Amino acid sequence: MSRLAQFLNMDMPRRPTVKRIFNKWWRLFLRYAHNTVIPLAVLLIVGATLSWVAYDEYLQTEEFEFRLLEAHARNADARVAEATDKIGHLLNLLAAARLHSGPLRDNAFTATLDRHRQDIPELGTLLLTDTAGRIHSATDATLIGRDVSQEPYFAAHLGHELAPKLFMSRPDIRLLGTTAVIFTLPVVDADHRFLGVVGVSIRFNFLQGVLQVINPDDSASMSVIVNRDGDLVYRRGEPEKFFGINIVKVSTVFREHSRLHQPVTRHIGPSAQDGKTRLFLVRDVGASGLSLILSRQLDEVLAKWQRNAVIYALIFLFTVVVVVFLAISAARRKQLEADVINSHKRLREIEQRQILSQERQRLMQDMHDGLGSSLISALRVVEHGRMDETEVAHMLKGCIDDLKLAIDSMEPVDAHLLLLLATLRFRLGPRLESTGIALHWEVQNVPDLDWLEPKNALHILRILQEAFANIIKHTQATEIRVATGVDGAWVVVTVRDNGAGFSIEKALQIGGKGLANQTHRAHAIGAEVAWASDASGTSFTLRLPIQRVRAVSSGFGGL
Repeated sequence: MSRLAQFLNMDMPRRPTVKRIFNKWWRLFLRYAHNTVIPLAVLLIVGATLSWVAYDEYLQTEEFEFRLLEAHARNADARVAEATDKIGHLLNLLAAARLHSGPLRDNAFTATLDRHRQDIPELGTLLLTDTAGRIHSATDATLIGRDVSQEPYFAAHLGHELAPKLFMSRPDIRLLGTTAVIFTLPVVDADHRFLGVVGVSIRFNFLQGVLQVINPDDSASMSVIVNRDGDLVYRRGEPEKFFGINIVKVSTVFREHSRLHQPVTRHIGPSAQDGKTRLFLVRDVGASGLSLILSRQLDEVLAKWQRNAVIYALIFLFTVVVVVFLAISAARRKQLEADVINSHKRLREIEQRQILSQERQRLMQDMHDGLGSSLISALRVVEHGRMDETEVAHMLKGCIDDLKLAIDSMEPVDAHLLLLLATLRFRLGPRLESTGIALHWEVQNVPDLDWLEPKNALHILRILQEAFANIIKHTQATEIRVATGVDGAWVVVTVRDNGAGFSIEKALQIGGKGLANQTHRAHAIGAEVAWASDASGTSFTLRLPIQRVRAVSSGFGGL
């Protein structure tokens, strides 16, 4: 029962876990990591470069806009300071006259106003209050006796006797029945006693004329003047809509500017009006107590940069597509190459098995035709008692040599004929020495034979073995000379002895197997054999083609 349960448990699919899924993807990543390093590096370089370019352009765009706002702010500062200086000069003259001459006569007020209207056409009414905040002199008789002690332009000077400063009120219509801004200056004597306030009203279009020319004429820009108390004095674009707003209470930008205590500050943040993000530049106007706020809507400022950023993003996406396509193509190409290599490897393995099978069959055939037939012939002769021990030993030695040649033909010689001849010399040397035949080895380097495979090598060994066997059996020679050379497209192997010659024609007519086998084997490998014999000895020549040839026949009888 336990074996059945184990068998069933082995067949049941295991439930995937986070660890197994992670290990699976991690193995896949390691497998293809070498194919993704370069594409990832390219994407990182391109992405980092485009990001850096985009970020640098953003900083340059932001810096350029802030510099532009600073230029506008300097222009506005100069124009507002020029206007406030004129007004301050007028009020200082009135304050000095009040200190030296006492209460001013109405005609003196009117004359002073007429003189300064040539420089400031928007001037309205001059007024002078006492210490309690009651107007006792004015160019407009309807204002005399009015109590302005609760007005901001009077209350702003209470408690500031030691440092009299020009004050600009928010736009108001209560004083003159029309929208106007009131500039006031405290009157302080030599003992620093507060004697009242001198003031002048200026029509509201004065500020509009000052600021209209300092900003680009586009809907995304905004200009604001703020007084010392944080009251919004003027706003370019629908100015009446914002009368009475204290900007300190609603603007984090202005509060941040006040906290930093710097004459010029830069800010990026939401607008108190509509919540849209803007670039803000806040600048104090000299010692007037006024501040300028210039701003541009960030979306309008970055419109061109955003288009460039989209272009960079498209370039990066295009790069991603190209890199991914190239990476996939490279991976597919490598996979195809790997498949081709594996196919070639399998083909080589199949071919190797076929070659081994063919060599095994060839070796068995050669042993059957050569060694087998020799042993059978020797066995029959011995059984009939027609061979003595010496002849039996001689025949067995020939069988052993034949077996050794078949084995030697399996050794790799790498197309070197001289290695094959050296193997033959090693095998036949002791036998020649035992028969008293001297072997003179006069070989020289010859070209490689690319067709020299085991089957063809055995043919060459058998041909030369037959030549040596004929010399040992029939010529009574005392020396053998083996030489190699090159004759055109052929490699020539010559075996010469000094024994008794024989008639080549007669030997071929008799039909001996030795010469016939040599001829047939030479024909099988595309080679040629020739004999020359006289009273001084016999010369056997084997001519082997240097270029590869196809075997014509591979079946032979016994030697």
